[in-house]
Amino acid sequence: MLNKKSRKLKRNRYLGLFVLALSFIILEILLNYTGLMSRVVFLDNFSEPLVFVVAPLLYFYIQAGVRPEQRKKEWLHFLLFGFYLVYSLFYFLQPLDFRIQSYLFSYFPSLYDGGNYSIFNADPLFIRRNLNEIILIHFLIYLFLSVKILTAEYRKRDISFFTFRNHSLASYRNSIIHFSIVLIIFVIVKIRYGRDLGDFFIASYIALMMYFTSFMIISRSTFFSDTTQSVAGKYGKSNLSDHQKDEIRMKLLDLMESGKYYCHNAVSLVSVAEKIGETPHRVSQVINEQFEMNFFYWIASFRIEEAKQILSGKDKLKYKIEEVAEIVGYNSKSSFNRAFKEIVGLTPAQFRDSCA
Repeated sequence: MLNKKSRKLKRNRYLGLFVLALSFIILEILLNYTGLMSRVVFLDNFSEPLVFVVAPLLYFYIQAGVRPEQRKKEWLHFLLFGFYLVYSLFYFLQPLDFRIQSYLFSYFPSLYDGGNYSIFNADPLFIRRNLNEIILIHFLIYLFLSVKILTAEYRKRDISFFTFRNHSLASYRNSIIHFSIVLIIFVIVKIRYGRDLGDFFIASYIALMMYFTSFMIISRSTFFSDTTQSVAGKYGKSNLSDHQKDEIRMKLLDLMESGKYYCHNAVSLVSVAEKIGETPHRVSQVINEQFEMNFFYWIASFRIEEAKQILSGKDKLKYKIEEVAEIVGYNSKSSFNRAFKEIVGLTPAQFRDSCA
């Protein structure tokens, strides 16, 4: 999610950072419950400020997925994280004796000696004392914003929020459901145990959530598939008639040529199938058989044709290459250049110059 190729897609950057933040939080919980934190006590509470980036990252992941055209000042949503990171210096700059006693008080109270080793007030504004309540309010605000933007998209596409049918919004909905469950566990744990005891329940659920999400992604990929399988073999059991194939073909062409759906940077096989009221498998079959290309090359062919018209038109010098890439649906100039050269045989800049 954070490799060079994947992070070009904005939602992947947010999701990657979201998972990274959760991983650091889980790591600290692991150190706390195994007692290893006592050997690296300088790391005590190192991930605590990260709780204020988790909810905004989830919100922006969903927003970038369903409304990638929106541009907002994301940094404003991380001001609380920045403030608490600075505020945490009141704790991080305390002597190690103070920090180890604070750790023992939270996780091994029988070993806590009750001594005061602080050199100044570690919580002058009483924020840490009320941190659980602040975190809960913070999470609820972003959960509300995430649900609001996603349910609006569900209504726009006329899909039930709780449908079991496969659709492009399902992963975002599932993320919200998992996040809600984490919130419920958080509330129960804090009421039942207090302090930081019981955090392993939260960490366990998050770890399971990440594991099953990874499993589903791998199972839906071609990682374990025989990529040499022919198109005929792949769709050998299909019951699509020639008439049905022609109907789907006409729907696809209308969506692309009249609606220019390929210009959406989050276009996918599932979303295209949704738009024309068909299953992804049937759409994939028609594209492979009727157009003799895979889905991604098929989308690229429309995008590059649109780009050629812009780059050869009277306003061809009005746009930069990266602007043309964005107009036709690409998230990065490099992806656009690569696809353009593969299909046309020239780079976008070379093609524009040749049309002088």
